[in-house]
Amino acid sequence: MPDGGGEGIKRDTALPSSWSKAPLDTLGVWFGGGTPSKTEPRYWANGDIPWVSPKDMKVDHILKSEDAITREALNGSAVELVPPSSILMVVRSGILRHSFPVATNEVEVTLNQDMKALKPHDPIDADYIRYALTCLEDSILHSCSKDGTTVQSIQTAALKQIEIPLAPANEQRRIVAKIDELFSDIEEGERCLVRAEALLKQYRQSVLKAAVTGELTRDWRAKNKSKGESGADLLRRILAVRRAAWETAELAKMKAKGEKPKDNLWKSRYDEPAAPDTSGLPELPEGWAWTTVAATAAMAPRAIQSGPFGSALLHSEFQDEGTLVIGIDNVLHGQFSLGSQNRISKTKFEQLKRFAVRPKDVLITVMASIGRTCVVPENIEPAIVTKHVYRISVDENLIFPEFLELALRGDPLVRQQIFGEARGQTRPGLNGTIIKNFTIRLPPRSEQSEILRCTDDALETIERDMATIRSQKSRVDFLRQSILRAAFSGRLVAQDPADEPASALLARIAAERAQAPVGSRRARRR
Repeated sequence: MPDGGGEGIKRDTALPSSWSKAPLDTLGVWFGGGTPSKTEPRYWANGDIPWVSPKDMKVDHILKSEDAITREALNGSAVELVPPSSILMVVRSGILRHSFPVATNEVEVTLNQDMKALKPHDPIDADYIRYALTCLEDSILHSCSKDGTTVQSIQTAALKQIEIPLAPANEQRRIVAKIDELFSDIEEGERCLVRAEALLKQYRQSVLKAAVTGELTRDWRAKNKSKGESGADLLRRILAVRRAAWETAELAKMKAKGEKPKDNLWKSRYDEPAAPDTSGLPELPEGWAWTTVAATAAMAPRAIQSGPFGSALLHSEFQDEGTLVIGIDNVLHGQFSLGSQNRISKTKFEQLKRFAVRPKDVLITVMASIGRTCVVPENIEPAIVTKHVYRISVDENLIFPEFLELALRGDPLVRQQIFGEARGQTRPGLNGTIIKNFTIRLPPRSEQSEILRCTDDALETIERDMATIRSQKSRVDFLRQSILRAAFSGRLVAQDPADEPASALLARIAAERAQAPVGSRRARRR
């Protein structure tokens, strides 16, 4: 690999007079990478020389790598030792679709074949070049990326021609020190934002727990003691309405067949929801009751149901237009989303109408990301659920669907049931029987309303704060780029007339390199 020369020095009138521009190729010695044979254990066993690959390029300074090779690998393969204070660059990786990872190494390293390295000529500062490449990231990705390759890659020849704004050597060190200082301040700010975000998430969970355990409405309950029906009264009313609805439906079926009941034995066919086992459960707030999801579900046909299984609905039948199919991606934590949409033909929908959702159904994911819940919007278009999502229909006159969803999402006892009862062959999953038997806390309907009001107010405040944090976090990359743009246009630190101009520095380096003997690749490996 050829050493860099001193050609291509340019003055840019937009830069300070002591600065110059020079192609990256002229600023140092280049190194490539390779992979010692994996079939040779002596190349890898107990290796102590870092072998850097793209997966290690998550930090600015490389001290170690996930993989290491032995001294024997240096002599038996084409890998080279890269001296400390070199700039390491990823030139082949999927990450190049959006980022150009660079780092400087603080110890001798070797590289795999997806990496390149540049050892700057003295006294050019390696961190200065690293920051310059970060500043020029968009330009590098745009002008140096190879077309027609299955994996994103950078053309080395094009990369070497990228022009670097070069400050005098002393100013380079001042610029690096200033960038380090400012970036350190930004990182501390980021850490504060991350801590604040984590605290808000914890607070949100605390609000949800307080809501469904009665803590959030403790004062309201004290002021409205003995007013209206209790949770136990509400549960009896729910069960009575369920039974009455079933009896009405059964009589209608018999009438359609021209039959009349001879006695009341037909009523024994009613499947009364089993009461939950309350042994070991915590004490409830006054006026609350324990119940199950099955007891709260309406007697509508298939009140608790997932979508079609097997060949009834194939992924190949999805299309861009038609009737919406609600899957896992549409059920977020407490929010219905149309961000990801699969659809089926109108004809297919007619075949699968029994799986259609109803406005205000409660949805819960039962495969992959299990336990996510939301309420179907009132203005939902015609839609069905997939086999990965269960829908639960309730009588809105008896229980608020939003409260049932809140109980499924926020009650630690329910979450334990969701993840404790998850089952499946290849990945965790839930089924209708498990969901029906979830034990939940049931407050009076009036308190459900107050719980939802208080929860909405608290979550709205939390979401505003989270939005502010997200906005501040999105500004961080912009702020870093602003600092880098200022640094490499000569506006970050003051110029010192006593500094040797970059043009003289480059000319001196070129002269020194021209007189120096060219070392062999073998010598560089050793």
